[in-house]
Amino acid sequence: MTGPAAKLSPQPGSPAAARAWPRLPSSAGAALFTPATAAWLLPLLSPHRRRLAVLLLISFAAAALGLLPPYISKLVIDRGLMAGDASQLLVWSLALFAVGLLATGTGMLSNILHMRASIRMLARMRQRLLSRLAAKPVGWFGTQRAGELLARIDGDAAEVQKFAFNAVLGGSSALIRLLGGSAMLMVLDWRLGLLTAMLAPAELAFLVWARPRTERHAAVVREMQGRYSAGLSETLFGLPALQAARGTGWAQRRSLRDHAGLNQRLIAQNLWGEFTRAVPVLLSALTRSATFLAGGLMVIRGEWPLGSLIAFIAYMGFMTGPMQSLLGLWHAQARVKVAAARLDAVMQSPSAPSNRFSPAGYVLQLDNVTVSRGNTPPLGPLTLSIPEGARVALKGASGSGKTSLLAVLCGRAQPLAGHVSLGGADLRLLGGDSLPDRVAHAGQRPFTVRASLRGNLFQSRAFWAKPENEARVWQLLELFGMADRFRGPEGLDTMLGESGLTLSGGERQRLCLLRALLTPFDILILDEALSEVDPATATRILAFIDEAFPRATRILTAHGGAAASGKCDMVIDLAEVTT
Repeated sequence: MTGPAAKLSPQPGSPAAARAWPRLPSSAGAALFTPATAAWLLPLLSPHRRRLAVLLLISFAAAALGLLPPYISKLVIDRGLMAGDASQLLVWSLALFAVGLLATGTGMLSNILHMRASIRMLARMRQRLLSRLAAKPVGWFGTQRAGELLARIDGDAAEVQKFAFNAVLGGSSALIRLLGGSAMLMVLDWRLGLLTAMLAPAELAFLVWARPRTERHAAVVREMQGRYSAGLSETLFGLPALQAARGTGWAQRRSLRDHAGLNQRLIAQNLWGEFTRAVPVLLSALTRSATFLAGGLMVIRGEWPLGSLIAFIAYMGFMTGPMQSLLGLWHAQARVKVAAARLDAVMQSPSAPSNRFSPAGYVLQLDNVTVSRGNTPPLGPLTLSIPEGARVALKGASGSGKTSLLAVLCGRAQPLAGHVSLGGADLRLLGGDSLPDRVAHAGQRPFTVRASLRGNLFQSRAFWAKPENEARVWQLLELFGMADRFRGPEGLDTMLGESGLTLSGGERQRLCLLRALLTPFDILILDEALSEVDPATATRILAFIDEAFPRATRILTAHGGAAASGKCDMVIDLAEVTT
C-alpha cells in the first residue's frame, strides 16, 4: 500500500512567491511594512496588478483634472467679473462646470473600482490566513485563543489591506496633487509659495515626535481587542456548559471587565488621535491666515489680481491637504505595523522542504522518540515499529500523552528528540503542514459546523454526483444507529446546529467517525473516538471497521469499553514507557 506523495505548496516569501510581482521592488514593500510582511503581502497584490494600474491612471487623471478648477476660477474672476466681459464670464463658467463634471465622474469611477479591488484583495488575504492556520502544527493552537485569532483575521487583516491600497492609490494621487499644487503656487507667486512650503517640515517634525506613542497606543488596543474577542468567543461557545455550571455571572463579569479596559484604551487612543490631527490643522490655519494677510495687502496695493489670491488660497489646499495625507499615511503606518506584526505570527511557518514526502508503504517506525506533554515531564524515549495492517491499542491514563504521541505519529507535531518515519520516509519532510496522504483521524473532540449533515461530511461535488456514494452514506448511518435521526423530508440536507448542539455527544462522535471512513486511508487513528457511544453500538462499529478495512493499520486509544477490549495485534501501554 503506497500512498501518493504529499503535495507541498510554496511558502510565502519563497522565490516562487517573490516572482509573483517581479516589477514591484521588494524594498518598497519592506519600507512600508517589514521584510517579513512584504514577503507574504506582495504576492496577494499580484492578481490585482492590471486593476491597480487602471486605478492609478484614473487617479492621476482625477488629480490632474482637480488642479484646473482653481485656475479656471481665477480666469472667471479676472477676465470675466473684474474685466466686465460677459462672454468671457460665460465661457470660463461653462469650462468650470465641464471640468467639475468630468472630475466628479472620474472620481466616482475610481472609487467604484477601488472598492471592488479592495474587497477582492481582503477576501484573498483572509483566505490565505485561513490556509496558513490550517497548516499549523497541533501544538501551536495550544498557545492561542480562538477569539484572538478571529480578531487578527477580521480587524488586523482589514487594516493592513486598507493601508496597502491607500498607500499605493491614495499616496500616488496625493503626490500628484502635491506636486501640481506646489507648482501652481510658485507660478502665481513664488514668495508666498515659499512661505507655504515652510509648513511641511513643521508638520513632519511633529509627527516624528508623535509616531512612537501612536504605535504604543495601537499595540495596546489591538491586544485588548483580541483579549475581549477571545473571552466573548469562549463564552458563546461554552454557554450551555456555563449555564449548567451556573457560571454565566462569572462570564458576564469577565466580559464587562475586559470591555471596560478596552473602552478606556480606545478613549485614550481617540484623544491622542484627535490631538495629532489637530496640530497639523492648526499649523495649516496659521499658514493660511498669514497668506491671506500678505496676499490681501498685495491686492490692496494693486500688486496682485484678486483672482490670483483666490486661486492661490485654493491651491494651498492642494499642497497642504495632500501633504497632510502623505504624512498621515506615514503616521498611520505605525498602527498598521502593529496589525501586520500580529498577522506575521500567523503567516510564518517552517520552510517547505525541498524533497517531497513519498513513503514506500505504511510501516510506522519510532526511534528513541520523546514527546512533549505540556507542563508535565515528557514521554519517552520510545522505540517501536507498527507494521502495516496491524490493530494497535494505545493505553494510558488521562494526561499520559496518548494524544500527543498520535500527533507525532501523524506528522502534525515534532518530537522533542528522536525521529518518526512512515514507510521509510522521515515525517519531518512534511514540515508539520499536513497529515500524510491516506491517513484518517477521528479524535475525542468531535468537530461539526453549522451546515447540513451532507455539508458536515466535507465531501466534494464529484463525490455526491455518484449515487452509490450517497447510498454508502446511508448504509453507514444505519450501521451507526443514526439513520432514523435523518429520515425526515430533508434527509442528508438536515441542518445541524452550531457546534453540533442539536446532536448528542455520541451522535457527534459517530458523525465524525463516519466522515473519516468516507476518506480513502491506509492508516486509521481513533483517539477515544467512541468514548460517548454506548458499548453495543461501539462494538458493532469497531467490528465493521475490522471487517471492512483488514489491511489498514488501525490505532485506537481508549480508557475502557469496546475500543479497549477488542483483539489487538499490538498493545502500547504508556505506563510502561520510561519517563
